[in-house]
Amino acid sequence: MSLPKAWTSDGMPTDGLGYERYTSGAMMSDFTDTARPRDAVVELRGIVKRYSRTDHMAVDHLDLDVGPGEIVCLLGPSGCGKTTLLRLIAGFETPDAGRVRVAGATVADSDTWVEPEKRRIGFVFQDYALFPHLTVRQNVAFGLRRLPKARRLERADAVLDLVGLTVFAGRYPYQLSGGQQQRVALARALAPAPAVILLDEPFSNLDAALRGSTRAEVQRILKRTGTTAILVTHDQEEAMTFADRLAVMRSGRLEQVGTPERVYARPETAFVAGFLGRTNLMRGEGRGDVAHTALGDLAVTRPAHGQVLLSLRPEALRFGQNGQGVRARVLQREFKGHDLTYTCVLADGERQRLLVQTGPGCRVQVGDLVSVTARGPAVPLDPSLPSTPLR
Repeated sequence: MSLPKAWTSDGMPTDGLGYERYTSGAMMSDFTDTARPRDAVVELRGIVKRYSRTDHMAVDHLDLDVGPGEIVCLLGPSGCGKTTLLRLIAGFETPDAGRVRVAGATVADSDTWVEPEKRRIGFVFQDYALFPHLTVRQNVAFGLRRLPKARRLERADAVLDLVGLTVFAGRYPYQLSGGQQQRVALARALAPAPAVILLDEPFSNLDAALRGSTRAEVQRILKRTGTTAILVTHDQEEAMTFADRLAVMRSGRLEQVGTPERVYARPETAFVAGFLGRTNLMRGEGRGDVAHTALGDLAVTRPAHGQVLLSLRPEALRFGQNGQGVRARVLQREFKGHDLTYTCVLADGERQRLLVQTGPGCRVQVGDLVSVTARGPAVPLDPSLPSTPLR
């Protein structure tokens, strides 16, 4: 693979731009074959993992592809198998069945096992796992021991320039903030130019004010370098703002895979609809392009027939004007600064509860009798859909 003009044959910058021109393949020749896979960087087929002390599978016949330069988030509740899956990719766990391929090479199946350090994978741990007795520069250079010392330090400096930490190169981890330690961990993972970086709940130890800015900075660095990455989190907002695609997991299986916009707006199951944000679940009778519900006849996102379960996000409902819509009583009012969320109950005796999201200036109060109408289509949820959709 040819290198950009700004790089020498050994992968170092020559035009004064530092690591700004870094790509995930630009410095690979010192470590392994530089050829990129034609399609997926990470391929998982039929992955099974069962722990002997439990009755259920941690990972249950799971298939997933991750493309070059893509950021995929494994999202799900605690115990759903997402961290186990990350460890299976990294080689920290052995699959009971299935095949793991990284950068076109099989690293685990019934006949093959490649050690973690030979898989071309970078790993950013939840606690960063920095060496307290080493400086920032030494931490970043640690994974480059196959190179001569001068080139190790030169490359470490280039990566530190990329993540904006050159001025802290001589400091120790305890002298850095949480966000700075996070970027050091990322720099150490990037230094050997891995095929993929795995991030296990990397922002969970940061306070709320720092989490958003650090997340945005890490995303910018990954995109700037064209790095393929897989993130594990249970934070829905983090997943939707960080990832190109979401892989929503439940009980070791994939419930749905797609872009954040697609998965949020078109959930395929009740679990996905409820896990990826607040929603209204209501039963109805499908009549083709509409469904008859307690809110009246609603447009649906796809044809539906017979009894169906529907999802309507709170922002898809509104308080009707001039009595339009069905009558409801307001039970709760939640002010969140940028919006208001109301919990209402229909006044027709069905006791159907509804969440309605409005702007922060809405004057409806608890106890008010209001009318509610839909301003967006309902999403039919189909429990018969496959639980492991492919790319």
